[in-house]
Amino acid sequence: MHTLARIAILLLAAGLSLPPGSLAQGVDIQPTSVEIPAEAGARHRQVLEVSNPSATDPLSLTLGLADWTLARDGRLKLSPPGEGDRSAAGWARFTPGFVALEPGASARVIVDMIVPAKPASAGDYRFALMASQVTPDETGRMQKVETASLFYLTLAPAVSEPVIEDVIVRREVGSTDRLEVTLSNSGNAHARLEGEIRIEAGGQTVETVPVANLVILGASERRFTVPLQATLPQGARVDVRLDNIFAPGSQTGEAALRTFSAPLDAVAG
Repeated sequence: MHTLARIAILLLAAGLSLPPGSLAQGVDIQPTSVEIPAEAGARHRQVLEVSNPSATDPLSLTLGLADWTLARDGRLKLSPPGEGDRSAAGWARFTPGFVALEPGASARVIVDMIVPAKPASAGDYRFALMASQVTPDETGRMQKVETASLFYLTLAPAVSEPVIEDVIVRREVGSTDRLEVTLSNSGNAHARLEGEIRIEAGGQTVETVPVANLVILGASERRFTVPLQATLPQGARVDVRLDNIFAPGSQTGEAALRTFSAPLDAVAG
């Protein structure tokens, strides 16, 4: 089985979220994220599909495992397998280790996982299944590009407790305003948020921004910015309404966050 000796990619999330499958152009891996309610000593299997969407160019992909986490600004940070304190890379095996795909072709990758009989603690454990290739860039220099499927294995008792902490305005000369939203999650499992941000002034809706697939890892803080279409009018207010669609501590698996509502008078240069 091939593994990656060293991975040092920092991916800046575009907008509110960017699927891990967008790491490398010309490579598609589905699903891009896998959430598994796991139990101590249990076995799990996940089938992934790696595809070559090109109509002309073949692909030669090496597969491997990595650890991953998210930076405060949402960047995906990858590291060698087994380094993270919430790593599940040692629980996973996969086959095959190498895939050659003709244009338009796809292949299945089988990932088998065995949870230890006595895991260190409850909550989320994570790893990534990587597909990498070495290709020439525009100048002819060889570069390594990668795509990933991100795995979460969540052991009970698990809870995700996301909170909207603050919303401020970021203003720069020659640019439209941006909202900076800060959230936190004090739980031991990740939260996956969806909903909307609504800006109102004078009783009228100025702008509505949808939020989808926004992940906040357990025991962490997340900050993201939202570019606005125009400069905010005087007296503008913001309402942030989000639902956590991954809430293992609730009966339905979903939970609404407390609505954040405030005047937009906090401006950062």
